[in-house]
Amino acid sequence: MLLKFYGVRGSYPVPGPDTVKYGGNTTCVTITKEIDGKVIRIILDSGSGIVKLGKDIMKNWKNEVQPMTMLFTHLHPDHTTEFPFFAPNFLSSTILNLYGMQALKMHVGKILERNMLPPNFPIEYKDLKSQRNHYIIKDNSSFTIKYENKDIFTITAMQSFAPSHPQQGAIYYKIIDCEKQSSIACIWDIESKIGGDKAVINFSKDCDIMIHDTQYTKEEYESANMIVQGFGHSTYDMAIENAAQANIKKMLICTHFNPNHTDQKLDEIQKEMDNKNLPFKIMLAYEGYSVEV
Repeated sequence: MLLKFYGVRGSYPVPGPDTVKYGGNTTCVTITKEIDGKVIRIILDSGSGIVKLGKDIMKNWKNEVQPMTMLFTHLHPDHTTEFPFFAPNFLSSTILNLYGMQALKMHVGKILERNMLPPNFPIEYKDLKSQRNHYIIKDNSSFTIKYENKDIFTITAMQSFAPSHPQQGAIYYKIIDCEKQSSIACIWDIESKIGGDKAVINFSKDCDIMIHDTQYTKEEYESANMIVQGFGHSTYDMAIENAAQANIKKMLICTHFNPNHTDQKLDEIQKEMDNKNLPFKIMLAYEGYSVEV
């Protein structure tokens, strides 16, 4: 399976000259598997990175297998707002299976619908041409994506129940390639714990790749000047601790970057990560970065 990043920022987009290398778009990740020229696709979150993803999908539209699966980690704006601008939404041949938590008695479809209510948006959710099927995903739930009666991906979910941000917690996903048995743990919008988050560690055990929230440096997280503890995000040290205890086999990929971290700052962090002696590689994600798993 191929993993590719289209948005790597947390909180809000930061376009401009200081974010050219890593990108300024908010969270959007896609995982695909190609079989006989046909593309089976999973999309995680619809931050502003989904706009570019939609355009890329349209270039090869005839080979995209329907339905496409879209997984939402939670329902905050930096993970949902740009959904209406996903180009396949304007084709009646598009079928989207949308999975997300139920929050305040609303599933992901209700949140997306509410975002497009007038006068906030020129068209309503019901006016999108795509067919959208809504599913509530719960803690420890699991399902399989099939193509021509063959199992392609197995997806397992874990729900955190945070007292802070996000107030209703977040969903973390583990995606397994049924053919190769390779695996990716998708862990963002998490504020980890001292000594590691044991639930996340068990959930991610022995995965090939862990994608982990790294919005703060240790200095920022421990600072008394701008309090960020309780905001629902992790440090690089927290991500490394979780990956190490989970026995991640190949790579820890850092993402959901602080919007105040420039390319220069992220380059400095990457150099620091390169000097660590660990059994897995540490990579800071950037828009367009892809890796075969």
